[in-house]
Amino acid sequence: MFYRTIRFRLTLWYVLTLAVILAASGFFWHLNLTRDQVRRTDHRLTLISEEVAAFRLKSQEGQPALPRQADGYCESLEGFLRDRGWMEYVQVISEQGELACFSSNLRKLSLPLSEQALKSARRGDSFFETRRDLKSFPIRILTRPLGVPGGSLVLVQVGASMALAEESLHDLRLMLMTFSPLALLIVLVGGWFLAGRALAPVMHITREVRKITADNLSQRLPVIKAEDEMGHLTETFNSMLARLETSFSKIKQFSGDASHELRTPLTILKGETEVAQRWAKTPDEFRKMLQSNLEEIDRMERIIDNLLTLAKSEAGERPLKISEFSLSDLLQDLYLQGKTLGEDGGIDVILDMEVTREILMRGDQPQLQRLFLNLITNGIKYTPGGGRVEVGLTLREGQALVTVADNGIGIEAGHLPHIFDRFYRVDEARNREVGGTGLGLAIGKSIAEAHGGGISVRSTPGQGTVFTVRLPLAGPPAHA
Repeated sequence: MFYRTIRFRLTLWYVLTLAVILAASGFFWHLNLTRDQVRRTDHRLTLISEEVAAFRLKSQEGQPALPRQADGYCESLEGFLRDRGWMEYVQVISEQGELACFSSNLRKLSLPLSEQALKSARRGDSFFETRRDLKSFPIRILTRPLGVPGGSLVLVQVGASMALAEESLHDLRLMLMTFSPLALLIVLVGGWFLAGRALAPVMHITREVRKITADNLSQRLPVIKAEDEMGHLTETFNSMLARLETSFSKIKQFSGDASHELRTPLTILKGETEVAQRWAKTPDEFRKMLQSNLEEIDRMERIIDNLLTLAKSEAGERPLKISEFSLSDLLQDLYLQGKTLGEDGGIDVILDMEVTREILMRGDQPQLQRLFLNLITNGIKYTPGGGRVEVGLTLREGQALVTVADNGIGIEAGHLPHIFDRFYRVDEARNREVGGTGLGLAIGKSIAEAHGGGISVRSTPGQGTVFTVRLPLAGPPAHA
């Protein structure tokens, strides 16, 4: 829905953020202006009260504590105030609240003496208060004691109108209430526009991605500005598409190769069965046919078993059974098996371990045995009679390097990047003759990588091939 779109939420956040800023700043300026007005007024009231106190002491020296109209002090005080142009309210009272003198601008109004002000005056302190119940505007009042030696307490009160301050605060509130909604409206429109502009590349990417299906995974999104976030997002999508294309290609290739590999023995089975059904007459002929069928069934069984092994390994359903074992003893056992396998073809199998002690490591011994035995048997298969296969072991930086080298037919450079792919064969005809499925090296690579290591190959046609397996002695990482 509309209110769930990112554009709407971004615009809403713009508006809410500005609203909070305006509210906070308005509160701050209103509070600051109020305090400044009160501070200025209090400072002026303090100065006036000091002048009135000084005038009182000077004019009433030796007179009773509380001035009387007959003393002439009140008339002098009025003249004193008007000469200085002070329009503030001034009155002199006793601590009982008896009014003695007051400025003419008070008329019928008198400044009240609150209990708090009286208590402060008795302690000798001045007291400020704001009264809003005297006129239509608030009045700021200062009550100050006038101490007269040997007399009763006399108080002077000075008041000032806060009408101008209230008007300034009212103007500030009016301005905030007028311009804040206008600013929010502008941000609403501008935020909606900017959010749309910012999200336009995302919408473009969305439309382009919707056009990509399993049939056109080779299509890529155009990268307009590689240095910004949209460029990074586009490059990420393109990288993902490249990985998907590779995965789909491998799946298609795997499906085709698996179908082809399984179709061949099935075709042979079907053909031999039909021939036997038509032409076989004696038990020996049927026996030969059944023996050939068993060979093809064994071949299919190996293919299916290898495919299941790879699938379970990649899906994490074939966890390694880690234990500590002797790698040197394992290679010696494999050397003896390889020597037996090579005798029929006149292949000499050699063991060369460049270590001076027993090598212990952590790993899945049956899986590693499968890996090394596959490399040794491959070396024997592709080495002509009179050749040799050498199994070596060295240590380097906490890792075991196991090499299987032969001086056989070798592998062309163009085939080396692909020999660990599933069903890949350097020579289809020769591999079928020796019974290979094209999965052994793929399985071996998965075993080595599952142990936190790897496998590499180098070869020279006509001179031989060297496979190197790298394995950490401490075992595979915890997530393997």
